[in-house]
Amino acid sequence: KFLLSWWSMAAADAAGRALQDLIFAAVRDAVGPLHQRLDDLARDLEHVKRCVDGGATSVARPVPAVAATSAEPPQKKLAGDHCSSESSGPRPAEPAAKPVVQPSKPDPPPASVSRPVSAGASRMEQLAARLPPKQEKNTPLLSVGNTVRVLKQDIARRAMISFIDEDDGTADVIFQSAGPDEGGTAPADEEDEETVKLQQIKALEDFESKAGLQKTMDENKDFFACCTVLKEQGNTLFKLKDYEAASWWYGQIVNQFMGRELCEEHWVMLMRDGALELARVRSVVSDGLVNLVFDKNGKQMGLSNVSVTALVPVFHDHLLLQTSVYMNRARCFANLNKNQEAAQDLTTVIGLWGCVNLLPDPEEGSKDAASEGLCKAHYLRGKTRLGRGRHDLAASDVKAAMAGNPAPALLRQIRQLERDIEISKVESSPVSAGSGTLWFTVVLGLVCWAISTFGLNAPYFGT
Repeated sequence: KFLLSWWSMAAADAAGRALQDLIFAAVRDAVGPLHQRLDDLARDLEHVKRCVDGGATSVARPVPAVAATSAEPPQKKLAGDHCSSESSGPRPAEPAAKPVVQPSKPDPPPASVSRPVSAGASRMEQLAARLPPKQEKNTPLLSVGNTVRVLKQDIARRAMISFIDEDDGTADVIFQSAGPDEGGTAPADEEDEETVKLQQIKALEDFESKAGLQKTMDENKDFFACCTVLKEQGNTLFKLKDYEAASWWYGQIVNQFMGRELCEEHWVMLMRDGALELARVRSVVSDGLVNLVFDKNGKQMGLSNVSVTALVPVFHDHLLLQTSVYMNRARCFANLNKNQEAAQDLTTVIGLWGCVNLLPDPEEGSKDAASEGLCKAHYLRGKTRLGRGRHDLAASDVKAAMAGNPAPALLRQIRQLERDIEISKVESSPVSAGSGTLWFTVVLGLVCWAISTFGLNAPYFGT
């Protein structure tokens, strides 16, 4: 009975500590946002106090267009505000006192100016119309309304400056997305704002504008040469860790490939039975529909009225460029924790490399690069699948990568991924989840307490 009592007390104590941890976690999650809100209020109050101590007539951040009188102290200057202050010297008498209108500063440049695009415009011209305008050379970088790049610890993002506090050396920015419809200028979220240090703000690259893209197009008339330059520009954004902008940049190249007009005997890939299969265009039915021919087990099989939107065109003479664009965009998605999108691009890469030996006259060097490319694509897809908890599919990718005879450096990464998959399997199993062990401890403690209290001969347990 002594051992049972001690055991029951220990189990009850463990259950109590576990319940206490759960309560503390719930309270922390509930109080955390409130604490953050209080910090924001304290910062706003400090801002109000500074404005009052400095004699400001208004504590609001926007600069008023009309001042009460010319004798009032000047408002706090915003970056890019070049308005001169009123003279404080003697003034001639006026019939009636009336407010003096200060010259208003020029409106900040709009985040995006969309130029009209004609129906017959090329895809490159349509792309240029969606990009932000280039900043004027005489406009200071730290100006309200400018689109800039904000460098954070592990990532960089585009943002628009909404307010500058030169005293604190900070600026309020509104982060912006880099979607295909917005051209990298639309707010990613209405509440996606942040106060950053001025040292974190950097200028955009010269090519990240309509003028920069137009220059690229003028200097590279050939379609594939232009796509190669665009890919190098995307690589520059990737090195800056601006994965959103880089993925959008690579995505425009993918759109150019997907938008190429298909003709007879053009090679394409189509998703069938969960895998990409290689086919040829037998004939073009109409705009957006084609007839395909498959080679299945040595026999030719036809498929009619297939939508071109369901096809991935294969450019066997530019396969290295095509696969690298999909691979680079997948890396961007992986760094943004968009594992599903990354897995889809990597599946396309695997399909492109897998059909190298089936293509007539493939690009020189593509066969040698296919083996290494398949290993890398399977390894990266295995990581994205692990991030989604798809352990079996991730293990199959590891097996496929190992079968490709990878280089020693890549082999070490693949083996590490294999260990990570096994660890994740154990941690996600119900036995190790923790909840089952907790309930078992609680129930066992109650049983031991009942036995020690009532005895084994109690009517609750029978004789």
